[in-house]
Amino acid sequence: MKDLAFRSGFPSSLAKKYSITIFALIIFSVLSISLKSEKVNSNIWSFSVELKVTSVTLVLLFLFWIPILLPWILSQVPQVQGSLNWLREQGIEEIETNLLRIKLKYGVQEASEKYEEKISDIGAINLTSQETQQQLEGRYRDAIALVDAASDIDSTEALKRIDQLADYYDRVRDEMPSGRNRTKLMREISSTMWTLIPKVINFPVYERLNSNKGGERLSAYKHVEWNTSTDYINLLVSRAVGILEIPYTQYSALLALRRVVTKNQFSPSKSAEIIDILNWSANLDYMKPDRRKLMIEIASLLKTKA
Repeated sequence: MKDLAFRSGFPSSLAKKYSITIFALIIFSVLSISLKSEKVNSNIWSFSVELKVTSVTLVLLFLFWIPILLPWILSQVPQVQGSLNWLREQGIEEIETNLLRIKLKYGVQEASEKYEEKISDIGAINLTSQETQQQLEGRYRDAIALVDAASDIDSTEALKRIDQLADYYDRVRDEMPSGRNRTKLMREISSTMWTLIPKVINFPVYERLNSNKGGERLSAYKHVEWNTSTDYINLLVSRAVGILEIPYTQYSALLALRRVVTKNQFSPSKSAEIIDILNWSANLDYMKPDRRKLMIEIASLLKTKA
């Protein structure tokens, strides 16, 4: 039983209760027990036991092995395996485990992976013309369709899970050294946030844009990227350039700005102002290629729409 608790990742007490319950149900499902007498007034009773495997037994066997099989299956996926192994070494496997549980429980895994692969990944698309602008919106539509098809979750629960993801993000920032594994995990967190955002009613976007916690600001950028409101354009531009944000949340602010620019029309003077700011920031010596590329794309979009 201890081995099951270790391999499943369940708390030991929960794993023990779960295993005992399912095992008992399996035993009862295969036994057909009868006790009867030959006549009404007879003192002779007969007892018989029949073993019979039914579909119920098979389902119970599957449930019995789920805690062991699911983590094993996930560990065989190369991109997940690298993160899981590294996190085990760092002692913060809980973050990755809970992130996967959120994705699986609420049916948002496919939508978040679509967003991560086709939209948020640098190099996934190059926006230099009207045609590629339409291509970007096509990718958003595909991801949004998957979100709409995801399982229902009420507003309170969705916001609770976004808060949990925000805390995960802050822990990852604090506990993991910079590198490919940390960046990948932060992308998974932000893509899952984006998928949960439309489920929340009255999201506190302004409050979170001004939060001193990076995870809460990240959730606000995902909200703006989803809703494409121009209400926060000045604040968004300021966060997308310079040194006001750390690199990852600055990148997230740029993703939001790109979507807002794609979906809205600005006055010539406002477009020129944003273009000048982006070009200035893109030419800073310390600006990394991923953010510089996005800045150039956004400026190109604004020029195309002018």
